[in-house]
Amino acid sequence: MTHNIELDDRKKGILTAIVEDYLRTAEPVGSRTIGKDYISELSPATIRNEMADLEDAGLIMQPHTSAGRIPTDRGYRYYVDHLMKNKPLSQKEEDFISQQLEESRRDLEDLLHRSLKVVAHLTHYTAIMSNLTEHLRIYSSGVSNILRQPEFNSVDRLSKILRALEAEEKICQVLGEYTKEEDNETETTTIRIGTENKLKEMQDCGVVVTHYEIKGKAIGGLGVIGPTRMPYTKIRQVVNYVSQKLNEITF
Repeated sequence: MTHNIELDDRKKGILTAIVEDYLRTAEPVGSRTIGKDYISELSPATIRNEMADLEDAGLIMQPHTSAGRIPTDRGYRYYVDHLMKNKPLSQKEEDFISQQLEESRRDLEDLLHRSLKVVAHLTHYTAIMSNLTEHLRIYSSGVSNILRQPEFNSVDRLSKILRALEAEEKICQVLGEYTKEEDNETETTTIRIGTENKLKEMQDCGVVVTHYEIKGKAIGGLGVIGPTRMPYTKIRQVVNYVSQKLNEITF
């Protein structure tokens, strides 16, 4: 965790710029980009000095010989914990979720499948879900979305995450452990980034998980798996809103 790291406002601004630009482009971020697109009042030399400090703190790194920097797992964690701003879903997105779930309100199995498809569609990542009623079931949707992420161009990385997604016991373990961590009344979602994940197969991934209820009864976990380079704000909003709508469903 990053609670022992203290950054001044300038470093916070630069780290935010690096994370958000990298989320958007998947390309290392240089001082010129930060000065041109984010913090025009700072000189490139000042930005480079601040970036060197952020690198020393383990929040960003220089991949290969690129002049730019990318966030580390620790940098993403600091961003998620301290810098990320909540941005509500659009009315169109909320209406889409409500409509899709309303159409299957008479059948639990169909409802869960639709929920997964909605999450995968709106996040463009892989959605996972557990159903603990009667007997354990694990569902997933959008697995092909993993193939579109540049982080998984590596056969080794791709095979690891695909193996994990095929192992129902491991997915169940992840959903179970992460939903138990939701003991903070102000936070209903668990976010684990890269090496924070205990499963080796998921240590190149970001995982966002929440629990869901139907008619007030805890049914299981709902989450998203993707690369560490994910828009965590948007994904958290999607899984939380779908979870909220599921609890409003009456059969």
